[in-house]
Amino acid sequence: MIDTIARTQHMNLHLMSGGSGLHILKSITFAIKPGEVISVVGPSGSGKTSLLMVLGGLEKASDGLVSVGGKNLGGLNEDQLADVRRQNIGILFQNFHLIPSMTALENVALALEIAFDDLPLAEIRARARSALAEVGLSERETHLPSALSGGEQQRVGLARAIVTRPRLLLADEPTGNLDQQTAASAIDLLFGLARRNTMAVLLITHDNGLAMRADRRMQLDRGELREVEAGG
Repeated sequence: MIDTIARTQHMNLHLMSGGSGLHILKSITFAIKPGEVISVVGPSGSGKTSLLMVLGGLEKASDGLVSVGGKNLGGLNEDQLADVRRQNIGILFQNFHLIPSMTALENVALALEIAFDDLPLAEIRARARSALAEVGLSERETHLPSALSGGEQQRVGLARAIVTRPRLLLADEPTGNLDQQTAASAIDLLFGLARRNTMAVLLITHDNGLAMRADRRMQLDRGELREVEAGG
């Protein structure tokens, strides 16, 4: 097993806005191990989502190292980046992004169909059912998103994110649209899956209470990342 599933070293991100350059991420250096949960907190505009996008291979760093699954993302083309995502990464969004006309099972199965074009339909459906069972939604397979509560929709989103068996889950404010009790249940589920599946999790959140439950807590402010000591 590799010691780290993802790491960055002196990684910078510059973007253009209104004709001027912005230094979004500044010399970011950190690593995440298999099964480790890292939370990243910071004010709006601090670069949290940009960090997630770079680690997911959805935005290219301007310079420095970004490595996921032992692959340096800097020199990869779009097809190669897609392969790295397929083999290593799941993404959990705040807004669920479920397809309204598809059932819970179909939404989860679609992630497998996109990631693996050679999987038999029977295996796709079996793995989708297994993922829904892991998040406690076996009885809701045939329900459309409109018939599910917010917490249930988020769990379908989680099932979709883990059905490809990623080694790294990138979670962008996953409880931002949930009430406190439902959010706590969703996070218990997420952390439990991470432990059982040795899945690393990078959790972007504005909730300090939630952030403190992670194995490591990091603060991103004005593009600079630092580790927060326990009790800090």
